[in-house]
Amino acid sequence: MKDLEGKIHLVSSLPLFRSLSKKEKTWVAESVHIVERERDELLFTAGDSDRSLFLILSGGIKLFLPKKGEGKREEEVQYLKKGEYFGIQALLTGEKHNHTAVTVSESRFLVLSQSEFQKLIQKIPYLSITFSKMLTKSLRGELLGGKEYFRNSVVCLVHSDPITKDRFASELVEKIESESGKKAVILHFSQNGNVSSPHTKTYKFKDADRIKETLGKHYASHSFIFLEVFPETEEELKHLLIDESDHIENLVSLEYKTNLCDSITKDAKENEILYHETNIREILDHGKWDIFIRRKARELSGVEMGVALGGGAALGLAQVGIMKVLDEEGIIPDMISGTSIGAIIGAFWASGLGYKGILPLLGEIDSLFKMFKLVDLSFPGQGLLHGKHVRTLLEKYLGDLYFEDLPIKLRLISCDISTRQEIVLSEGKVLDAVMASISIPGVFVPQPQENGKTYVDGGIVNPLPVSALTQEGIQKIVAINSMPSSKDEMKTNKLLNLNVLDIIVNSLYSLQYRIGKYSAQEADVYLNPILPNSNWFEFWRSKEFIELGETVAKSSLQEIKQLFSEKN
Repeated sequence: MKDLEGKIHLVSSLPLFRSLSKKEKTWVAESVHIVERERDELLFTAGDSDRSLFLILSGGIKLFLPKKGEGKREEEVQYLKKGEYFGIQALLTGEKHNHTAVTVSESRFLVLSQSEFQKLIQKIPYLSITFSKMLTKSLRGELLGGKEYFRNSVVCLVHSDPITKDRFASELVEKIESESGKKAVILHFSQNGNVSSPHTKTYKFKDADRIKETLGKHYASHSFIFLEVFPETEEELKHLLIDESDHIENLVSLEYKTNLCDSITKDAKENEILYHETNIREILDHGKWDIFIRRKARELSGVEMGVALGGGAALGLAQVGIMKVLDEEGIIPDMISGTSIGAIIGAFWASGLGYKGILPLLGEIDSLFKMFKLVDLSFPGQGLLHGKHVRTLLEKYLGDLYFEDLPIKLRLISCDISTRQEIVLSEGKVLDAVMASISIPGVFVPQPQENGKTYVDGGIVNPLPVSALTQEGIQKIVAINSMPSSKDEMKTNKLLNLNVLDIIVNSLYSLQYRIGKYSAQEADVYLNPILPNSNWFEFWRSKEFIELGETVAKSSLQEIKQLFSEKN
């Protein structure tokens, strides 16, 4: 059972399966097996008849074309890494591999055999459509002299509200090329739109076969092909462009009632990989245009970088030092996930308050006397502390911030105490989510929710929330685990004989460290700042914790910089 749960977790982290239901992900997990390989290990050679699909969990591989003559060298085709796949043509056609695949580092894969795939599509029929599209693009690229595994995507921009129709596509393409280095083109077929952009190509015809042929010609040279649908686009052409797309971006608004995607099925709209809807006037009215364009460009081109912040109470203040170093280096994450103390720090980071904004808060708890002001005992009750004083303190800084207002996407982790299930909070008031995520069982009274549920500290189920990032499609991740291991020498709290707190908290941390280490396997950079001879309750030592975080961040700075700036 544990092995199956682990595979479900891994399947959920891959973009290819992200939109499946929990039951469907379980079926996929039952169909695949995990393969681990050392660096420079041969997976298969051109001509091999192993008809399996490989999905990369960690590490990377290089694909080579076979030698074309005596004395000739193999030609390197492409480098693939976490989240990508290879072997699709052999899987679906039964043909032998056209390439040789070699690992470039220690790597882990989920492998789906042809026989298991046949069983799987009987359970999930529409999965075969996704795989067929992958194969079609692969074959088109090959016929046109391109690379079999060249990654490209056709995106249809649907201007249900045409307020940005003359700027959205061109600005998005420019940002994609600057952020990712990937080439993109905008294709217009017998319709209006921004033709002044150097990225736009306009064709007078609207014949279906010629449109498909034109798309195919661009597969081999562009990672992204953008199509556009406007209110004046003819119905037949609109349906054709939408059908030819891998992903639809529908720009709508409450003011402009038209929705050009009304014909799209409910199932398709619920699939985030296929369809996304944005209230474009709300973006403009709130002055978030530049942030929106950058986010969308990095999201579509797969270069988003995320930071996962774990728990650890006062030990987690080392994360503030790491935040300071990244802020000073101009490294802005695209998404932050946090649990427990990581939820507090993540909220400050994502809101733009950052390192300077959190210092006044830490100044209010920089002595034992000030810490006692936060104590509001609960006798008898569901926890030792009500947590009302802590909420009042945080409210001074986070106020009425909502997730929708944050310049950096934020995901906070809590646990539904009734079902013992992980809850990822991404909507509503940030402060409410923070309080739910920091409510350590036995220490703080659990946080009742408007939906009737009761939430507690997210560290119970996910102490290092890397998975909250991978499930959102983030492929480049820095994970910060502030949980001490059994080898770390920690203090014991004998103050006022409140040993019960140490018993509760350290018991939790013992388990959470091991879970966190497992989660860290999915991260690209792993940091574990632990201040010797310290403990979870010593918030007044924030300066020491922060300095430690700075030291740890600087020691891995080059690795983090490379991860952030890496374009392909």
